[in-house]
Amino acid sequence: MTSDIGSLAGSKASRWMHAAILHELHCPPGDPGEPAADILQQVARSLVQKAGQCDVSAIKEALDRIDGKTLPGAPESDDGPTKLNVSWRPSK
Repeated sequence: MTSDIGSLAGSKASRWMHAAILHELHCPPGDPGEPAADILQQVARSLVQKAGQCDVSAIKEALDRIDGKTLPGAPESDDGPTKLNVSWRPSK
């Protein structure tokens, strides 16, 4: 049995970040005029501002987040359980 709690929480956070980045991308460049309403908006604003300064890694991150790509998580193995054979030889 697998748990979807981590993936559900991750997708919700991804949607929030996606929306925050899109909101910041639609704002005019330069001084935002008003302070960020929350930490999420502050992070999105900082990322978009770095991307606007031609920071290639920030551009890639912003575009990946808009496209729905996120950082890779822990790998999930679909191979099932691994069989391990152990031989025991009693001492003489």
